[in-house]
Amino acid sequence: MAERDRIIKLNVGGALYTTSKSVMTSVRGGFLDRVAVGEINSMRDHRGTIFIDRDGHVFRYVLNYLRTSKLTVPQGYKELYLLREEADFYGLPGLVTEVDNILRSRKRRNKPRLSKQKSKSMDLICDENGTVIFEDDSSDFFYD
Repeated sequence: MAERDRIIKLNVGGALYTTSKSVMTSVRGGFLDRVAVGEINSMRDHRGTIFIDRDGHVFRYVLNYLRTSKLTVPQGYKELYLLREEADFYGLPGLVTEVDNILRSRKRRNKPRLSKQKSKSMDLICDENGTVIFEDDSSDFFYD
């Protein structure tokens, strides 16, 4: 077996993963590349498996990104901010960009559309369904 195809076992936050050295070194200079080539001395668990004290569930998307060079998450995936943080930690700028693109896309889609409708007594601010959001011109209003 060639050195680049060596099997590497990882314990990431208690979740066990198996991958190859070539996957771990696919993004040069990233954290996993530096672990795989020995630039970073990594902790080992009781089985001798490389231990990384990070979110083990989110790591599956990091590892799949390294395998395919594209981000694939379930529709409506709710941990994108955590995934972005992990991508940044692992030194994966391409993954950070892909997560940021999804986050921007969701913000555009979920942004409420406001409209002003004239009333005889006051201005009403309504959402796209006509629901009144704001009735008093002297007050501030905010969205979460």
